[in-house]
Amino acid sequence: MIQRENRLKKNKHFKFIYKHGETKHTKTLSVVFVKTKIKPFKVGFSVSKKIGKSVVRNKVKRRLCASFAEISNNVDKSYNYVFIAKDGISEMTYQNIKQNMIDLIKRANLYVD
Repeated sequence: MIQRENRLKKNKHFKFIYKHGETKHTKTLSVVFVKTKIKPFKVGFSVSKKIGKSVVRNKVKRRLCASFAEISNNVDKSYNYVFIAKDGISEMTYQNIKQNMIDLIKRANLYVD
């Protein structure tokens, strides 16, 4: 579970990251990241209605959140992140989502061993 102080919640924070951030993509997942000025890094997850009904969207969000919680120790904490789910992610297993997220973070050169 991601700590409360590390969650993005406000729409204006999401918009700031979308506007000023850098983006990396895979087939089923995208990440937008921007250097943070405040100490605790923030992470948010965006799953549109194109993915499915609310049950499916919430399942995808839970899997994304759990995947990030597992790899958060290996992620550069000087950035804020927004992960955007794309079509096809609802058919993926948890392990595939986690591996996809690791590959995406590595592609952005933000993975720390």
